[in-house]
Amino acid sequence: MTNMRFILNICVVVLLTACQQNNMLATAPQTLLHDHLFNPIAEAIETPEQIFALPEQTKADVRLLTRSADSPRVKTDLLLNYLFEKKGSSLLYQNDATLTAAQTLTARQANCLSLTILSYSLAQEMDLNAEFRDIKIPEYWTQNNGQSLLNGHVNLSIVGGKSIGKNGGIHYSVFNYVVDFDMQNNKNHFPSVVLKQMQIIGMFYNNKAAEAMVYDKDDLAYAYLKAAISVDPGSAESWNNLAVLYRQKRQYALAEKAYLLATQLAPEQLNSKANLALLYEVMGEPEKAAQLTQIVNAKRLQNPFYHIMLGNESLALGMTQQAIEHYKRSLALNNKSSEAMFGLAKAHLSIGQTDKAEQYLKSAEKSASNRDERTRYQHKLKLLTTAAVKH
Repeated sequence: MTNMRFILNICVVVLLTACQQNNMLATAPQTLLHDHLFNPIAEAIETPEQIFALPEQTKADVRLLTRSADSPRVKTDLLLNYLFEKKGSSLLYQNDATLTAAQTLTARQANCLSLTILSYSLAQEMDLNAEFRDIKIPEYWTQNNGQSLLNGHVNLSIVGGKSIGKNGGIHYSVFNYVVDFDMQNNKNHFPSVVLKQMQIIGMFYNNKAAEAMVYDKDDLAYAYLKAAISVDPGSAESWNNLAVLYRQKRQYALAEKAYLLATQLAPEQLNSKANLALLYEVMGEPEKAAQLTQIVNAKRLQNPFYHIMLGNESLALGMTQQAIEHYKRSLALNNKSSEAMFGLAKAHLSIGQTDKAEQYLKSAEKSASNRDERTRYQHKLKLLTTAAVKH
């Protein structure tokens, strides 16, 4: 049976009308948050201020950097240089760590949410107009510690406008810079929506909760989900993850209510419906489960990323031929998917078909969006080939 899927770093949801939303959410925290099921935690949850705070030295560096800048465009160029060329050590994208702005500066690498939070804080310090944007990518999963995590993507848009120069003159500049750290998998062709700061804070807490759940830290996960719901109760992602947590603790009635709320808040999202179907199977309600599963599968079968996820799961279980079929179905929907081609390369290599593996890797290289991605495929195949020879 397919695992429940957490929602990590995912998109903002399309909410219902204000009247419907208020009716649903007015009592939800009181009826669906049950502190007595969990133990108090020793860790302190980051405050919204701590999430965005910059070290005093960084603020001083920024002030020094922009003291002669007289336009938003020049400031934006300085911001980009600071992010990507600071002391020869660029910030790096790593999709498994949710950090505050200050922590990201220290680590020099984090996921797109954390890197975007840092970029926003720096932009604010430079008096730039910055907007968080949620990229509406199709359902896409990654694996961590045996769990499937549904991913989304956020970036930052720097928008030009009116500013007052050092000499008191007024400047107008029309431009739009996108600060995006995951350029290896270019997502800018997908539509996007503007996010509010409180939604970003909710995403931060939800991410921390999902990361805690991966490592069975249920009490910490609950604390973060409670924080996420307090700042953004309209987030379907947080209610979904709370439902997953309740199901793991066999609190099936509470899990059902939380899933239902998530599906009402974001009826276009499939993950909560799929998780609810799994819950109905456990609860002995196969008809409800089958109805939801049919709806979800009909839509997911048209998503090339869904087949990649199934291929990855099959390959991890040693079901190589089944994995190959899934990767090929993904390619049938998107014949330029370098990730599906690389999946086929791994699958064929695992059964000793080196020639086919190299063939698919070459196709993946040709379809890769940039040089770094092509180099990564070459390196991975070299490692896989070496491992295969040793065995």
